[in-house]
Amino acid sequence: MASTRKEQIVATAAKLFRERGFRRTSLEDIARRLRLTKPALYHYIDSKYDLLYEICLAAVGELLERAREIDSSSLNGEEKLRALIALHVDMFGKSGDITNVYLADEDELPPRKRTKVRSMSREYEMIVRKAIEQGMREGLFDDLDVPMTARAVSGMCNWLAAWYDPKGAQSTQEIAESFARIVLDGCRKR
Repeated sequence: MASTRKEQIVATAAKLFRERGFRRTSLEDIARRLRLTKPALYHYIDSKYDLLYEICLAAVGELLERAREIDSSSLNGEEKLRALIALHVDMFGKSGDITNVYLADEDELPPRKRTKVRSMSREYEMIVRKAIEQGMREGLFDDLDVPMTARAVSGMCNWLAAWYDPKGAQSTQEIAESFARIVLDGCRKR
């Protein structure tokens, strides 16, 4: 359970946005679910767009923070790419509503806020690219189209938004291991 009232509001908004869609969810719906009045809700947020921004920042912020740790580690390129895939997949198990809303509704953000979130996403992609490039320099990976490979990894992981079920047959750890095997087998030098 979220620890602060603001975190509870963000988590509840993410759940409702995911269930009903961003446009079809009102602040009144969120306040009702939280058993708050709308004025009490406005004590914590200014608008529904502010809530969406908080959700997007939570999703990409945690991903980026943990990716930076992987990037600065002493792991080789293959190990970094494996860890980045595990991190990305883990976000769906750990923060599914927030991650899914970010992927589905980030384009609803006002331009300035959308630019900020997208710059963070680009930084994450650059970390994935660096791991691939490192693997190539270390002789672990074939000569790859780095931007396309990084987008393929992100696309594969992001597609979980369409089909991942936390109650399904596979855990995020099992999915991450399968994804890593597929990606790394395709990248390895032959």
